[in-house]
Amino acid sequence: MADMHYKLRSNLALLMGIILVLTFGCRREFGLPGVENEILTPILSSKLSIGEIVPDSLQTTDEDGFVTLVYRNNIYTAGLGSFQEIETREFSETAKLQSLTLGAQSAERSISLGQVAQEMGATGEFIISQNGNNIPIPPITGLTHGPIPVDGSEFFETVTLDSGYMDITIMNGFPTAMSNVEFEIRNESDNSLIGSQTFPSVAAGTTETQTIDLAGKTIEGSLIGNILNFDIDGTTSAVLIDTSDQVIVTVTVRDMKVHSATAIFPAQNIIEIGDTSAMENVGDLRITRAKARSGTINIRVVSTVEDTMYFEYFVPDGTKDGEPLFIEEKINPAPVGGSIEKVFQYSVDGYEFDLTGQPAVNHYNAFYSELTSRIDSTGRVVNLSLEDSILIYVQLSEFLPEYIEGYLGHTEAEFGPTSAPIDLFKHFESGTLEFEEVGVSLGVSNGNGVPFDVELLNLSAENTSTSNEVDIDFSGLPNPLSILGAADLSTPWEESWQLQATSSLNNALNIYPDQLNVALRVVSNPAQDSNGLNQFAVDTNTLDAYLDLDIPLSLIANDLVLSDTLPLSVGGIERLESIQGGTFYLVGKNGFPLEAELTVAFLSPDGQELVVSEFDGSMPALSTNQQSALSWTFDKEVFDQIRLANRAIVKAKLNTLSTTQHQRIYSDQILDLTLSARFLYNFAE
Repeated sequence: MADMHYKLRSNLALLMGIILVLTFGCRREFGLPGVENEILTPILSSKLSIGEIVPDSLQTTDEDGFVTLVYRNNIYTAGLGSFQEIETREFSETAKLQSLTLGAQSAERSISLGQVAQEMGATGEFIISQNGNNIPIPPITGLTHGPIPVDGSEFFETVTLDSGYMDITIMNGFPTAMSNVEFEIRNESDNSLIGSQTFPSVAAGTTETQTIDLAGKTIEGSLIGNILNFDIDGTTSAVLIDTSDQVIVTVTVRDMKVHSATAIFPAQNIIEIGDTSAMENVGDLRITRAKARSGTINIRVVSTVEDTMYFEYFVPDGTKDGEPLFIEEKINPAPVGGSIEKVFQYSVDGYEFDLTGQPAVNHYNAFYSELTSRIDSTGRVVNLSLEDSILIYVQLSEFLPEYIEGYLGHTEAEFGPTSAPIDLFKHFESGTLEFEEVGVSLGVSNGNGVPFDVELLNLSAENTSTSNEVDIDFSGLPNPLSILGAADLSTPWEESWQLQATSSLNNALNIYPDQLNVALRVVSNPAQDSNGLNQFAVDTNTLDAYLDLDIPLSLIANDLVLSDTLPLSVGGIERLESIQGGTFYLVGKNGFPLEAELTVAFLSPDGQELVVSEFDGSMPALSTNQQSALSWTFDKEVFDQIRLANRAIVKAKLNTLSTTQHQRIYSDQILDLTLSARFLYNFAE
């Protein structure tokens, strides 16, 4: 609502303000000689109608030109900013190295028929001599072979396992079956036994596998395999002898869960969770969607792992400009025997979140996010222990929404008594003013999709200068007022209720109030239907209650005194000492039905009244065909007092032509004024 300083101010008082500014702002410089001169100086000429005094936004005009003032005074406003910050609980996830695995690693070694034959004496020499020929192979028992080096040092140096398996696979490429194959494997450094297995039979051209349980065992990167015994079953018919035929032994270590290790670990996720966290500080709100005005994602990471740890935090249904909330960070390796901690904070300002707990459905106040932590394979050997761990703490905090959807809660709150200023009668000082008709209505505008009940507890008008207060009768209104929710964000729900024209209303206006006192009770969601999740609110929209005054300008004024205080400065005028006195002349034709008398009081900086001056006579009402002139004469002594002033109080005493018949103001009524001044100068060197 526009500033109401000019509302109902006397035209003459307004013009007097212009007079004061222009008069003491004029500058005249004259040369010598030192003689007295009277100089008549025109200052302004103006034609004022009600359109110049009151802007179009505060008036309406009917087809006859009759003017009505329209004034709105807000008495209550509440918006989304009254909601508290909300947040999620802090959730944490801890992963230790038992959740890490070493990838399956294999080493392969081969034994040719020729190598075996070399260890068989004369029989072996015969087999070698028949290379390329077809002969039967006789049965041979009690053969051995080894040691067979198995090198896994490119994958790990040493690893102690909580669990794991070693697969020994024999592929028999000989032209004869093998049986009673006893195989063992040991750590090379200390010859400690890891495990052994026996293969009862491996037919020619087939593959057999036996498994050793590695739980609780320590394995080195350099291993030794020994075939403690194997038997050649022989053939009943001639077979092709090819000394390059091979038995291939493959050692595979798999499914290793590490207790401690010095190894090259493969890239892998050690934390991979989806978390649905309940929102806190929401009371009975059931929020399904919210856009953040402000808020912070807090992530704290503590790691004892001697390798770089990477983590990703992802909110699939938290978006800004179409992009989901995705955070990717890393934490450096921990020092040997120590830990490293790092805190990350990310603003979520402007992000919009689905709070139904997706991928779950039919939920509310539920914040879903995904957390992944991993190590990347760098090809570097690192030391890891079962006691090493990574802890990640995540929380959404200080979340202040600017827009929310869902069920927005049942609240009851009383407000007031509180005061709302009225400047409609700001310049009214004394006398009486009677309007023929005044319309007052109470209006409510609800910009959010939440229903309310508004119960008026008290409504009064007060003039704080005179300490007069009058209660306004609102018994004709429904109480409480039932306020529906807005249809959408751009279409507020609006309604108004007309107050009955009672004596209390007239009495309230006649004290020229400068404030309204109001007390009320506001209840949101009075029906408490929490199953409806289609409500909405945005912090730029508000629930507003206001009083509308429609005042047709048909009035009776009886010695109505309007006053205004204006700033005044004459310090910038040159040769003030040359001004010996003078006279102001106000000449005009008044088309308004108001007679006006003007008075000007000049005040010192400490508020002391220095000079009180009056224009002689008054400006007659409805004198469009008759020119009237008002004058005000001052001497040097008065002017010297005026020079000490920094403020001026302009007062206009107004009277209508009749004290019994209301006078109407029309848009074509004009006040035609000319202001001039005759200054008396003494020009002396």
